[in-house]
Amino acid sequence: MSQPDARRATRLSRVRGLLLGLALGDAVAAGDDRASGALTATVTTQLACFTSEAVVRMWVRGDHKGIGPALGIHRNAYRRWARIQGIGLGDNDIELDGWLHEVPRLARRRGNAPAVVTALQRGRGVEAAPAPATSGGHHALTLLLPGAVAPWLTGQHVRQLVAATHGAPEASAAAVLGVALARAALDSESTSEVLKLCRDEPLLGGVAGAELPLSRIAAGHDAVSALRGGVALLARCPEGSPDTVRSALLSARRAGVPAAVGPVAGALLGAVHGVGSLPVDMLDRLDVAWVVDTLARDLVAQDLDKPGGSEFEPARDAAWWSRYPGG
Repeated sequence: MSQPDARRATRLSRVRGLLLGLALGDAVAAGDDRASGALTATVTTQLACFTSEAVVRMWVRGDHKGIGPALGIHRNAYRRWARIQGIGLGDNDIELDGWLHEVPRLARRRGNAPAVVTALQRGRGVEAAPAPATSGGHHALTLLLPGAVAPWLTGQHVRQLVAATHGAPEASAAAVLGVALARAALDSESTSEVLKLCRDEPLLGGVAGAELPLSRIAAGHDAVSALRGGVALLARCPEGSPDTVRSALLSARRAGVPAAVGPVAGALLGAVHGVGSLPVDMLDRLDVAWVVDTLARDLVAQDLDKPGGSEFEPARDAAWWSRYPGG
C-alpha cells in the first residue's frame, strides 16, 4: 500500500470509528444486558447523523462558493429530522431534500431532545433565538461530535451552534473542548496523546487519572458530565482491542446518566483506535450501522476527493449535489 493510500485508510478507519463508536456507545448505554438482539440507537444518534449530513453540505457549499460554513445548514438539517419525526414546527417547517430523510429508522421516535425541539420551534427559518441559560444537557456536546471531522469548524463555530439549543456557558465550553478532543483523537497515535490535552482543563479536573466510581465522575445528564465520563472511560481503555472497548462501553452504564456518557466514550475510543477496535458482533447488531457508516465514508470522501467538485473543478460524482445540496 502506497503512503497516500495508507494515510487514507487510517483516516477512514478513524472517522468510521468516531461515528460508529458514537452510535454504538449510545445504543449500548441505552440497552440491556442481553448478548443478542438488536442494539437500538436513540435520538442522540439520529441527530448526530443529521449533524454529519449538515457538515458535508457545509463543506460542499464552501467548496463551490468559496465562503465559510453557513451554520444555518445545520439548523435546517435538524428541521428535516423534526419533519420526518412528525414534530410540528409551524412556520419553521422545511422542504425535504438530500437522502437522509428517506431512512425509515431515523423517522422513528427513539427518545426526546427537548432543547433541540424548543429551539426549532422558536424564531423563524434558520434564525434561532438564544437558548435559555439553564439549558445544558449532553446534546450540546454529543450531537456535535461529528463536526470534529471538519478542520474548518472552529471553536467559535461550535459555540454558535450550541448557543441555538443550549444556553448554559458550561455546556458551550464542554462542546468546544469535546469536539477538540475528538479531532485530536482522529490524529493521535495513542490514548495518552489525547489525555495530555486534558491535564490542565478545569472542566475535567483530573478525571483521566481518577479512580473514583464513574457514577461520581459523571453524575448528571449535562454536557460537562458527558465529557468527564467519556474522558474517564478513554483513560481506562488505553488498549484498542475489541474486548477492552466492549468493556468500556458496557461500563458506561454505571454513570449517573449512561445516555450522556456512552456516545462520548464510544466516539473518543473509536476515533483514537479506529473502527477495528469496535466489537464486530455489536456493530452487526446496531440498527443504524449502515447509515452511520455511509455518512462516515461520505465525510472522508468530501474531505479527500471532493466528489461534488468545486468552484473551479467539475463534479466527479453527478449525484453528489443531489445527495448533499449545498444551498
